[in-house]
Amino acid sequence: MAETEQLCRWFNQPPHLDLRINPLQTSLEPVITAMTEAGVAVRPVPPLPQTLRLLHHEGAIWKLPGFVEGWWTIQDSSSQLVSHLLDPQPDEVILDACAAPGGKTTHIAELMGDRGVIWAYDRQASRLKKITENAERLRLTSIQTCAADSRTLTDLTGQADRVLLDAPCSGLGTLNRHADARWRQTPDSVQTLAQLQAELLAQAATWVKPEGVLVYSTCTLHSAENQAIVQQFLHCHPKWQIDRTPVLDGLVQFVQPEGWYQVLPHHHGMDGFFMARLRRR
Repeated sequence: MAETEQLCRWFNQPPHLDLRINPLQTSLEPVITAMTEAGVAVRPVPPLPQTLRLLHHEGAIWKLPGFVEGWWTIQDSSSQLVSHLLDPQPDEVILDACAAPGGKTTHIAELMGDRGVIWAYDRQASRLKKITENAERLRLTSIQTCAADSRTLTDLTGQADRVLLDAPCSGLGTLNRHADARWRQTPDSVQTLAQLQAELLAQAATWVKPEGVLVYSTCTLHSAENQAIVQQFLHCHPKWQIDRTPVLDGLVQFVQPEGWYQVLPHHHGMDGFFMARLRRR
């Protein structure tokens, strides 16, 4: 009961804003200096190496130092953990199955030094425009977008070194940002989403090369959309397993005994997230 009360209190607080520094354009220290000189209070967010949290900021985000220059973009800390778990490498082929609005897509490009190819898919072409806009502002050239339902893409078998499936979900880890989800989501809607997530995961897995990596993530805390999806997938796909390869050192605080990762807002000070790194044998 105490855990539930703490979680509810977190969701009733105003959401914070985190910046993800673009290491291809600058580093943490110059951004801290520029923000401080502009009277904007920020602080790092360990264990993330590229993150600053805005403290008590008011006004238009685009007016902050470095926005136009592509020094940073807005992305919550827990969302940034996902791309670190994927651990993309230069010159790889990466497929992002549900990419819009593109926070993780552009982060992947930064982590691989903007070298390689990232194919970003989303069902709605209008949502892909945001990815293109952000990529241009961040000076990233490795991202290609395509409007498509990932469940129908059968011609990508064995094409990717790594695949990210940040699946559509109930958003129950981000209720302080999306208060309407408290009334919009129901047990029936969660089950509908779980079916969609299972279909997306099964199809995305076909895109991965042998020994390749697939990361499944959501911003919900509901086990039917998280642990149950991964368990069902592993049961039906014996050639896949949980990959416990160490990546970002700080991720260890989020790992569970089963090998997947859980971010709890009231414990970690970030949006609620679930992540599982899977490897094809």
